[in-house]
Amino acid sequence: MNANEKETEEGISKLPDDVLINILSRLTIKEATKTSVLSSRWRYLWTFFTGSLDFDDIVDMREYVLMSLDSTTEYTYSKAYLIRRQRVLGCIDKVLGSLEARAVEELKICLPINPRCDVNSWVNFAIRKRVQRLELDFRGPRRRDEYTFNFPSHFDIRSSFGSLTSLRLTMVNLSKEALENLLRHCPFLELLSLSWIFCLTSIVVSGPSLKLKHLQLKGLRRLKDLEIDAASLVSFEYSGQDLNNVSFKHVPSLVRMSVGGCYCEAFVNNVRQFPSLILGQLRTLKLELGIATVPEDAVYGIPKLPNLKHLELAFFIFEDRFLACAAFLKSCPLLHKLTLKSSDLSCPYKRKINEHNPHLSLKVVEFVGFEWHTDDVEFLMDLHESATTMEKVIIDNCRPNYLGSPRELLYRNSSKYHSARTRAMELASIFPQLKFEIS
Repeated sequence: MNANEKETEEGISKLPDDVLINILSRLTIKEATKTSVLSSRWRYLWTFFTGSLDFDDIVDMREYVLMSLDSTTEYTYSKAYLIRRQRVLGCIDKVLGSLEARAVEELKICLPINPRCDVNSWVNFAIRKRVQRLELDFRGPRRRDEYTFNFPSHFDIRSSFGSLTSLRLTMVNLSKEALENLLRHCPFLELLSLSWIFCLTSIVVSGPSLKLKHLQLKGLRRLKDLEIDAASLVSFEYSGQDLNNVSFKHVPSLVRMSVGGCYCEAFVNNVRQFPSLILGQLRTLKLELGIATVPEDAVYGIPKLPNLKHLELAFFIFEDRFLACAAFLKSCPLLHKLTLKSSDLSCPYKRKINEHNPHLSLKVVEFVGFEWHTDDVEFLMDLHESATTMEKVIIDNCRPNYLGSPRELLYRNSSKYHSARTRAMELASIFPQLKFEIS
């Protein structure tokens, strides 16, 4: 250590403990614990850490071993990952058991667990430390690796989770009673995300003091009935099975909606039965049409979405993705941005956009997963002809179903990806007046 570095360290060490703890709490917990070796004074300062405890071990995809890009690929763990996961699990218990702070901003634990994990102690820690944001994500890349935890339904939530503003639960057993208690006794809860929870058959989101702004539901395979009465709700996301009953009783603030899974097909088929008041207030709509087969009369029966600014359509195996696109464009007179995601190899361009929608107000178009064959280029040409105000085209040639998974790294190194990217680069010469962003 040179003289300047030593002088800087000594200067920092002269600061009061509360200032040093505030600085440490802006670091990651891993960085904060490393400061314990600086001197005897620093040894235990990290134990008063109040920031984000992020034990997210899922996103490091390099630790997974993949054999191929085909749909039958089996995920396996590398030996290095298994060793590190066990070390992370031990680290969680050690860190949580050492912290002396009265309150912690966030607790995030994302990794596959096993029966030996003391998840109850993690939840009790969140209760004692008045955590504001809690995320438990126990997914594994292989179903046989997944072990689910029963989220407690009987404890004094009124005094324990009173500070909770965000709750994300994935692969956790959550009973209807536990959910009702959470909604009833978390007065500051603004975000609720429930994914791959298989014991819920009905959900009622309501309450006179409910401040919920964002509701995300995904993969709730047994869910049949959904009722929402939330005056502060701004965004709603649902992806999963078709529902028997869906009721939006009072959602005056709802402006963003995302629908996917089997329910998306039912939503498009019956969109005219959806409350026109809600459709009229939407600013953003995202539809994951997947493998849907929607009749032409249903698609062209879409009511007006007069205030919609951003429309996102995702197709995986869809008979005519351009049909849905043309129909929705016709219903969105003030659309500013259109996002199209496709995992299909190709699709014939049968519907002339400029014939159905001669005057569009589009400014930005985003394409994800397109390979830019002749039909795709023709579609963009017609779209540009109808939307004379178009300014920018954003292109990502990675297939959308690979994004965020181990397959993404492999696909971006494949010849298919680079060929599609080369064809996308050539579009700039066809449309010199447009700004292209290609990744």
